[in-house]
Amino acid sequence: MLSSPLHAIMNPSSIAFVGASNNFTKMGTLQCLSLLYSGFPGDVLPVHPKEKSVLGKKAYPLISDLPYAPDLAILVVPTGLVPDMLEDFGKLGTKYAVIISGGFRETGKEGQSLESRISDIAQRYGMRFIGPNCVGIINTQLPLNLTVAPIKVSYGKLGIASQSGTYVTQTLPYLHKRGITISKAISVGNGTSIDIVDCLKYLGDDEQTTAIALYIEGINRAGDFLKVAKEISARKPIVAQYVGGTEAGARAVSSHTGSMAGPDYVYDGLFKQAGIIRVDTIEDVYGIGWALASQPPLKGTHIGILTNSGGPGTGIATTCNKHGLEIPEFSSEVQKKIRKFIPRHASAMNPVDLTFHLDMSVMADKIPRVLFDAEEIDGIIIHGIMGTGWMDMMYSAVRTIIDISREEFLTLREVDLDKLINMPLKYKKPLIISSFFGNEDRPVRVFNENGIPTFDSPEKAGRAMAALYEHFLIKNRSHDETDDNLEMPENVKNIVDSVSTNAFDEYTAKRILKAYGIPVTDEALANTLDEAIGYARSIGYPVALKICSPHIMHKTERGMVHLGIEDDESLEKAFNSIRKNDGESPILVSEMLAGDREFMAGMTYAPGFPPCIMFGLGGVFTEALKDNAIRLAPLSHNDAVSMMETLSSRAMLGPYRGMKPVDMDVVAAMLVALGRLALDFPQIREIDLNPIIITDGMPKVADALFVK
Repeated sequence: MLSSPLHAIMNPSSIAFVGASNNFTKMGTLQCLSLLYSGFPGDVLPVHPKEKSVLGKKAYPLISDLPYAPDLAILVVPTGLVPDMLEDFGKLGTKYAVIISGGFRETGKEGQSLESRISDIAQRYGMRFIGPNCVGIINTQLPLNLTVAPIKVSYGKLGIASQSGTYVTQTLPYLHKRGITISKAISVGNGTSIDIVDCLKYLGDDEQTTAIALYIEGINRAGDFLKVAKEISARKPIVAQYVGGTEAGARAVSSHTGSMAGPDYVYDGLFKQAGIIRVDTIEDVYGIGWALASQPPLKGTHIGILTNSGGPGTGIATTCNKHGLEIPEFSSEVQKKIRKFIPRHASAMNPVDLTFHLDMSVMADKIPRVLFDAEEIDGIIIHGIMGTGWMDMMYSAVRTIIDISREEFLTLREVDLDKLINMPLKYKKPLIISSFFGNEDRPVRVFNENGIPTFDSPEKAGRAMAALYEHFLIKNRSHDETDDNLEMPENVKNIVDSVSTNAFDEYTAKRILKAYGIPVTDEALANTLDEAIGYARSIGYPVALKICSPHIMHKTERGMVHLGIEDDESLEKAFNSIRKNDGESPILVSEMLAGDREFMAGMTYAPGFPPCIMFGLGGVFTEALKDNAIRLAPLSHNDAVSMMETLSSRAMLGPYRGMKPVDMDVVAAMLVALGRLALDFPQIREIDLNPIIITDGMPKVADALFVK
């Protein structure tokens, strides 16, 4: 971790602050105030052309007047001043900076030019910086808070990297209220010198950080991101929200941080391949991230549910089931232990439904102890522990009948939670709490203060436990490596170089596929009817006839594909029919596959991404059902297998309706080879293999399209 520039940026011993004054309506002043209030133990050196002191600290008129080169420079100044000031710090010998100022590439051409200028200055002086257009950093270990929120952030476990400054600043009170504590938080901004990949790697190596939460608007180094995330997710959970996948989202992020967004399905594939748990809301980034950071890892699928109401218990159970978790009926031994503490009408099977039971010691100690102690249970979710929140609600009615003070009344149902909050650590099993009360309720407040994730709905609690299970699967999946040393097949370069047109004809495309070991139909090119008949007899009827021209990509629509040709006479009719439409191009004579299922594979590019490999349902269903998966090249064998396993139609790959199962190893090898081909020849920008026909469980490419 010491090699990361972020280690120095997050742990400075001295900070120069340019842009702070004694005016509390200014952003720079608020950020400097946050720095001082956080308890930062190092020197703070304000730079101000007029003020003799700033927030009680001696100020210096110019950067060149500073008594020494500070470890870190903070710039909150008008955009046009940034380049010269950064250069002044470079001359002084400062190596790191956080540039808060906005107005760079997110504003257009002029801003892009300014951003390129500060990048050049930094490189000339060997500097690295966060930003521009960011809102600062937090390191609770130092401590250090450079955001606009002057809050003393508690020492915590969740590391955050966000391409929105709001999500490491305005949300601090929100996180504090929910007991979510941070290890490190980085507002990435435009990511000019230090981007989201650098932040991810730093947080992955940070010992204080037990889980990582990401807010992403766009990734410019997707290949590097994938490599780093794949390594980290095998040992530390990562949860992420991506927001640039729609037209409106892409437009918003472009004007926000200048990020280049990509299609949502590409990011979905990237996250799956990288082992990142994707969520849809920033609330889930924090809540699920906190559950992953604070709880022991889940070691199995069996979840025990304890509730004081049937509806919430059912909601939790349904959510868990939808995400692959099991809610097994407890063994007779466990049920026997539970029945000692519940009324006759209550269920001990799972969920344990107490049906509005007000003895909170049963929910907060006795039954949880049974569940945590049971080897058959891997994780516990509890809904309905309540104390002062419920009693306070009742007090207005009770006081009309009984003369009792509010304080005395609230103590009547005090709940001892000490044993429960220690159970996850003691038994090494996760605990998730659901409650409709907030911090006004003492149990919720105690859970939040002691690192027990608490959610305001049963379904959210179930989803959090499902995320723990998702990380369990990620951590335990096979992590094979891609083979990056394979040589390009012989003569393929000559074939590719010989193509002068924008598209490859089908025969040439299939020659390339065959060279990479991808099975294709047996076929030959014919220029005359006699040649076509000779090839058909050699291949064996039935055959297919197709025009073979790089200028005709959609052959079927133009009547230039004839299938199921059974004899010489039928072939002659088909040949002559094609010749009426095209009298010059060769005609492809191909074996006619008698398959039982059709799939497709392909390759395309998204801005900033390596080749994107696609696999899914093929033939006439490709566009209608859009059931496909994406991974980035290069693919490992397990990456390819996971593509097949994530399809909604994955049952069709098995022994479907009496058909032989598809040889998934052969299909995986095809997808891996397709990724290699794409990386070997970046001039090929699009590949479409559709259909891939399955015959007796074996795949074969029936049609292929390559486009430069």
